[in-house]
Formats: sequence, C-alpha cells, structure tokens
Amino acid sequence: MEATIDRAGYSIHYKTLGTGPRVVWVDPALGSSAMRPLEDAIDELARHFEVVTYDRRGRGRNEPTANLSVGDEVEDLVALVSEVGGAAVVLGFSSGGAVVLHAAPRLDAHAVVLLEPAVDAKPDESGLRERVADALARGDDTAAVLAFYDALGVPEEIVQEQVSSSAWPHVVRSAPTLLTDIDLAVVDDDAIAAIGLPTHVIVSAGSPDEITAMADQLAGRLKARLWREPGGWHGVDARALAERLGALQGS
Repeated sequence: MEATIDRAGYSIHYKTLGTGPRVVWVDPALGSSAMRPLEDAIDELARHFEVVTYDRRGRGRNEPTANLSVGDEVEDLVALVSEVGGAAVVLGFSSGGAVVLHAAPRLDAHAVVLLEPAVDAKPDESGLRERVADALARGDDTAAVLAFYDALGVPEEIVQEQVSSSAWPHVVRSAPTLLTDIDLAVVDDDAIAAIGLPTHVIVSAGSPDEITAMADQLAGRLKARLWREPGGWHGVDARALAERLGALQGS
C-alpha cells in the first residue's frame, strides 16, 4: 500500500509491505524509494513483519525543499509513526539512526534499532559540511554528493555503480538534504538521556573500523547491546537482519 501524510501542506510519501509486527524503516542520507540501500533486507523483513518505508523530506517521491531542518526530519518521523498506529520497532540505517535517536522520546514504539548508525557526540571537524555547502552554493550538486561519499569512505566501485545507474539523477536531486544529515549526526548526551526506549545497535562484520568504532562508541553511550551480524561494507546480510529482529521481538 502506498499513501501520503500531510505535514503543513507538504506531502510525505510512504509504503507498507508485509504483515506482522510493524517495523518503520528510516533511510540513510540520500536514500529513498528512488535509491534505497539494503532494499533486499527490506524485502526479507517484509516476509516476517509489516514494514513501513518512507521518503524523507526532499527525497524520492517528495517535492524538493530548500529549507530543510533537523526539526522537520524529527517531526516527519514522529507524525509517520503516529499515522500508521505506532511500531514494534523503528529502525534507522546509518544517518537514519540519527533521525531515530532525535525522535525517540516522542515515538510511539516499543524499541528502536540502529543499523550501522552514523552518529557522534560532537560536530564533525573535517570540513565536510563546508565542502558540501560550498558545492551546493556553486550549484554543483554532483560535487556535493561526491564529497559526501568520499568523506564516508564509500568504495569507488560502489560510487561508480551509482553514478552509472538510473537512480543517480534522483540521488543528485536530493543533495541539498545533505547539510541536515550532517547536522543530525550530532546526538549529544542530553539527547541520549531523553530516549527512554529499549535500544539495540547492529553492525556488519564486513564493515571497516571507522564504521564499527562509531557504533561501538554509541552503544556504550546508550548502554545498549551491540549485535555483530554477517554482511559486507556498511550493510548487514538480509536474512541475518530479519533473524536478529525476530529474536529481539521475542526478548
């Protein structure tokens, strides 16, 4: 089922697949229905759960927006979870995990799951935000996306695969949302203390240290259980993820 919710005149598109306990999936930076990393994991989850995916503001089927804020992202997720009747789990992948953490105190959910979360306690000091902002100011959205991927250490073969895909224009179109994703990544101790929901962190055994170390640090700050599952670079094996969520439902 596909539907929309109205957020003060702005439409947020979402889709529901499968039946069972409800999982609301929050995409990473630049992810959407046009280019959704771990789409195979969503398909596998839909065999066991009701999975709700949505296009974050300014992405996918939604209209572009030039004035995106952290507050918009949080309010959109809170409104979506309420619209669908709450969730057993709200799962955020990569920077989607940051959205979930900021929204967690107000989510109608039993638990949150952070899949390879891109979250830190302090603002990034590498100059990434400035590089992305400069590229956007020049009107070079492609350079903004490539600068972001380079900073994340996305393997060149994955970048080239995206650039040559039909989804690439949609990815570039969502480049203005990157600044908000960078801002969302900062989750301070006050935000951590306000969460109040059972929280689990999942990482891939195939991810590099710079990704897993971020998850390790966050799990320590959250006092959350960290689960290491089979998978490749920045992505857990679909069946392993479904089995882990199933086990968490029974715990």
